Amino acid sequence: MTKKDLVVKTLESMGYKPKIDDDGDVMFHYQMKLIYILGTQMEDKNYLVVMFPQFSKIKEGEEIKTLTVCNKLSRDVTLTKVYIDNTLENVSASCEFFYCDEECLAMQLDESLRRIGQIRSTYKKLMTEFDE
Repeated sequence: MTKKDLVVKTLESMGYKPKIDDDGDVMFHYQMKLIYILGTQMEDKNYLVVMFPQFSKIKEGEEIKTLTVCNKLSRDVTLTKVYIDNTLENVSASCEFFYCDEECLAMQLDESLRRIGQIRSTYKKLMTEFDE
C-alpha cells in the first residue's frame, strides 16, 4: 500500500471523505474548512504535513499585528506553524509529524486536526484582544 493510500484509508476510518487533488495531495473537509495532507508523494519517509490554507484574510494595515499574532501562536502551540502567505493577504497554518504505523498515523492526524481547530479559534481571539 502506498503512503497516499494509507492516508486515505486512515482518514476514511476516522469518518472523513478524502479526495486527491490535481497536485496529488489528499484533501478533505474538517469543521467546514478544506484541509490538505502534504508529503504523501515522499514514499521514503513517514512524514506528513496537515495544511490549513488561507483560514483568515488579512485586513489592509493589519499586517504587523497579524504577523505578531502568528509568531505568538507558532511559539505557544507545540508542533504548529502559523504564517502569512507571500501575498500578505491570508493566514495559513500547518502541523508536521512523523508516524511509525497506521495506528500512530491515525493518532497523529487526530491530534493535528485538534491543533488546527485550536489555532483558528485562538487566532481570532488574539486578533481581537490585540487592540484592547
